Amino acid sequence: MREFAIVKELKKNSDDSEQIYVLPMLTMACLKCRTGCLRQGKPFLVKNSANFKLRKGCAVRIGLPRISRAIHGILSFIVPISCAIAGWFVAPYAFSKLPLFLQTLDAEFLRAIFVLAFLAFSAGIAFVVSRSSIHFSTPEIISLM
Repeated sequence: MREFAIVKELKKNSDDSEQIYVLPMLTMACLKCRTGCLRQGKPFLVKNSANFKLRKGCAVRIGLPRISRAIHGILSFIVPISCAIAGWFVAPYAFSKLPLFLQTLDAEFLRAIFVLAFLAFSAGIAFVVSRSSIHFSTPEIISLM
């Protein structure tokens, strides 16, 4: 996620709350540019929990809330480790279901293969989630520039 953005659109809701859409700034030169370029990102929604006075074209610094960053950090360790542990415990069950000629493989080798396969599976899940439109928290405006 880019750290700086430009306010693209301010929308008022019927309940007097405000929706703020920002465009990520690719470089600091984007701040002075009025023509626009083809390298613009997609506008996305941010929260203004500090109630800054904003206007269209205003440059802001954005980030995730601290609790969200902490949860993401913890999950980045827990998910792969738990997948590896699951692979370790699933391997003997899968080993018993293999055809007889494949059961000559070493049990530790099979466990290592399953651990690596489950780790690859967790990496695939992380890749898909990071590239999708699933967002677990909304970025918020930290400060004005």
